Amino acid sequence: MTSGSTLLWVGSTAAPENVRKATAGHWDLHVHDPHQPLEPQLNQAALAIFQPDGTAQDPRLLARLADALDRSSAVGLFLLPAGARAAWSVLRRRRGPFVCLRDDATSAELTAALQVASGLQPALSDLQHELSQARQRHGAAKPTLVEVDEQMRLASRLQRDFLPRRLPEVGPVRFGALFRPADWVSGDIYDVARLDETHVGFYVADAVGHGLPAALLTMFIKRALQTKRIVGNHYELLRPDESLTLLNQDMCEQNLSSCQFCTAVYGLLDCATMNLTYARAGHPEPILLRTDGTHRKLDGRGGLLGIVEEEQYELGQVTLAPGDRLVVYSDGAMEALTRWPDGVVKDLAAVLGRWRGLPRDRTLLELAERIDQAPVEACGEDDATVLLVDVEG
Repeated sequence: MTSGSTLLWVGSTAAPENVRKATAGHWDLHVHDPHQPLEPQLNQAALAIFQPDGTAQDPRLLARLADALDRSSAVGLFLLPAGARAAWSVLRRRRGPFVCLRDDATSAELTAALQVASGLQPALSDLQHELSQARQRHGAAKPTLVEVDEQMRLASRLQRDFLPRRLPEVGPVRFGALFRPADWVSGDIYDVARLDETHVGFYVADAVGHGLPAALLTMFIKRALQTKRIVGNHYELLRPDESLTLLNQDMCEQNLSSCQFCTAVYGLLDCATMNLTYARAGHPEPILLRTDGTHRKLDGRGGLLGIVEEEQYELGQVTLAPGDRLVVYSDGAMEALTRWPDGVVKDLAAVLGRWRGLPRDRTLLELAERIDQAPVEACGEDDATVLLVDVEG
């Protein structure tokens, strides 16, 4: 491939007619090989066209594509459906070397957009070259690996300070937690807090991305999530859907430019009546393991936090019984627990059911061992968090 004239097509289907017409005679169109890493292919191209198709509403995929583009020397053009509201919102708020266009644009509109993008590419390459030379000139001033390692240790210690030091015990309800960062710091966070004499609030959240940006967002979530409304000398416990709505509005107002969204599930449990209300924001469904051997997934509508300010979250409700166990987990834990070394993909409820009768501590040890044995491609660099809620019988 020759940089400067090569255009990389990144899509699940062949390039449509409007793209072929727009590129004919101007660029050499090469198709992305999904079996090879994306970033090296981007570095061999001046421009790239991304068409997420049916996955355009998946902010995680968009974030991965934008991250790969940031690390390359290419300029990108995202083709998005007109109705992909979340995708448009994510990319418009994110700063990066790309432009966005509707996927039904005419070939003339595509040609104009590609000409704009190609005009940006030489400036981007020059800037990256200057930055590389500056790093070489001032290499001695860069922190040593030992210093960086120590800074990451301190960041890890600070993040763990945001986690609950002791899980509350209210009535017959007991909690247990497994927190396994993929690196020094985690994009996952959880909390369990006693809100009054009978109510306990708990959540698991998963910031999209890795490293320090994701970890910083988890700390923001810890401080921003509201569980009570103070009125004079009295308070009112917020419903989980209200808490997620307020958190989503707060995140959108911050207009975060990097790693600006996350998934979450928040539950409010009345330990006197065993009534659990909950809401989900794009997070994996918690699994309720009943004492009679059955199970139920706690579903509920609601998009990711930090994308669309008007997002609505559905309130769910269920009554727990003695002997029940609720399992709340992050996406990384789900991948690690369901993909086994023999290549078989297991049902998560069945996996969790294997340890249904074990004490919490023993269950958490079994879960940790299973996560450690998961193939690398199952969880990759993702963090794993599991929160157990047991009703003692």
